[in-house]
Amino acid sequence: MDNYHITHDGDRWVLREEGDKRALLEASTKEDIINETRDYMKLRTASVKIHTLDGQIEEERTYPRDQDPRATKG
Repeated sequence: MDNYHITHDGDRWVLREEGDKRALLEASTKEDIINETRDYMKLRTASVKIHTLDGQIEEERTYPRDQDPRATKG
C-alpha cells in the first residue's frame, strides 16, 4: 500500500506521495484537494494522511474506502 500526504504549502494544498517532494495534485482549498484526491485514488490502494495547517495529522483515509480496516466487522 502506498502512502500519501495532503499538506498546506504556501498558498495551496497539495497531495504528495510519501518521500517525494513533487506535488501530484494541488488546489486552493483543503476541501478541493480532498475531493481531487478521492478521484485520483479510485484505481489505487493507498493510505492518505490529511494534515492541518500547522502540519499535524488530522485524519487518515484508506483507498479504496472498503479497504479501511475500521470499516470491517469483528
